[in-house]
Amino acid sequence: MTKPTPAFAGLDDLVDLAHRDGIDMRPTLLRVLTDLYLQRPTHTPDDERYYTELVLRLLDAVDVTQRAVLAARLASYPAAPRDVILRLARDEIEVAEKVLRLSLCLTAADLGALAQECGQSHASIIAARRATPAHTPAPAAIASAHAAARDEVARIEAIELSELFYAAGAHERRLILINLDYALIAPLEPAFVMQRADAWRLELAALQHNGEAMVRELERMFDISRALARRIVDDELGEPIVVAAKAMELPSDLLQRMLLFINPRIGQSVDRVFELASLYGEITTVAARRLLTLWRDADAEDRRPVQHEPVAWRTAAENARRALAEVPHRPELRHERRWRSFGNER
Repeated sequence: MTKPTPAFAGLDDLVDLAHRDGIDMRPTLLRVLTDLYLQRPTHTPDDERYYTELVLRLLDAVDVTQRAVLAARLASYPAAPRDVILRLARDEIEVAEKVLRLSLCLTAADLGALAQECGQSHASIIAARRATPAHTPAPAAIASAHAAARDEVARIEAIELSELFYAAGAHERRLILINLDYALIAPLEPAFVMQRADAWRLELAALQHNGEAMVRELERMFDISRALARRIVDDELGEPIVVAAKAMELPSDLLQRMLLFINPRIGQSVDRVFELASLYGEITTVAARRLLTLWRDADAEDRRPVQHEPVAWRTAAENARRALAEVPHRPELRHERRWRSFGNER
């Protein structure tokens, strides 16, 4: 194993720790390493060797979707490592396509060899590239490729972490929501200014056990899909409706009435209603709106552009290192670690 360079300090041996306790952190490490690498326009030979060695190991451990995201990000990066580009160019066509079309790291000899080695799909893309004058992607195409790759990375992460929340138990959901106060995610702003009539409609829907009316109100208020609004209302544990209420800044007594009547699985347990009411007082409006941002980004029916605040990737790498180092020692908090890592990676 090549000795880590200062640019990647703290990441040595993390790949070996990246699959513990049922949580596979290798896709996250691949993104963190690449974010660090893309931060600089040029690299020392040692930096390139270290990045190449780690990424080639990780590529063997991640799925096609993750490899395609990496290919899209490196395709328009002039200083991409040659060995990594060649590995991606020989991959399945959904991975190789962006590299074959855009990468300036591939020589004419490389393209000729790839056309012969990899089959008709690869050869067709190479032929189309050769037919383009100067074989040089326009700046607009490069910028578009970068933006598309960033959006795809954000969408995949949002899907993973949204499902992680829904799979968690009550204790872990509480930890997730508390930790979202420190996540670098832009809070979702409601698509309305809350009026007394809006609160009245929500309360009436709850008192009438009218889940469909509640779904319609959430869909309108947050500009989300019907499927996402229904998932919030129908969740058996109840935290999603608490999140929505906090994001709307509803009065706590109104929330309690909603919890008692809107979902029989929640309302039949006084203890559970009390726990959710206490959670409402613990979490912040910003944390609730950040979680709604993740849910909307992850929603398959809602393809709006994903926008998040930038973060120093050195900090992201350090947080990934810290999270992975904790894996063997704190298995009961595995969801908490994943969310804290995600919040700082973004």
